[in-house]
Amino acid sequence: MPRGRLRISLPLVSGLVMPVIIDFMRTYPEIELDIDFSDRMVDIIDEGFDIVLRTGDPGDSGLMSKRMGGFQLTIVGAPDYFDRHGIPEHPADLSRHACLLHRFPSSGKFEHWPLRREAGADDLDLPQVMVCNTTEILVDVARAGLGIACLPDFMISSAIRSGELVPILTDYTVHTGSFRLLWPSSKHLSLRLRVFIDFMHAHLFAPPAV
Repeated sequence: MPRGRLRISLPLVSGLVMPVIIDFMRTYPEIELDIDFSDRMVDIIDEGFDIVLRTGDPGDSGLMSKRMGGFQLTIVGAPDYFDRHGIPEHPADLSRHACLLHRFPSSGKFEHWPLRREAGADDLDLPQVMVCNTTEILVDVARAGLGIACLPDFMISSAIRSGELVPILTDYTVHTGSFRLLWPSSKHLSLRLRVFIDFMHAHLFAPPAV
């Protein structure tokens, strides 16, 4: 049975990762987890992390990596909001709507809404009714009918199935993203790290049980 301590950095998407982390702890009770939840770009080696989960392409980082799964950003709102304000039919229509924006805590920049626009079109100036540094809060505000948000599909799939949220502008939305585990290159991968990588790969984006 693998044992010992793993220092891990996970992004601020607890709804995605925590069910898997809980199952991992039940499966491997002898492994101690030291978890840092953050969206910042950590220095894995200097900060002493064994492994981190992040989005995007690792590039030439000198780290080992394994793709966990993909996701898409989707623009959504609640039926109640659209009953009161109408449904945007074109990206430019968003300038007349209440928008819920995500700001990256590490850079302070707003997350780009991946909307396809005509060549030469001006950048969208989205009206801000709320800005938040974690997307999970924006799900609740959008479900309450207080605005339109651009959110990862894994956060809102159940709300879309239940009718609490409705996707819009799907013909204009162009986005694919992925999550990867990153860890220092080593000839001797510890057993506890190996089972963590394999467990996350098998379960993080596994389809829900029917």
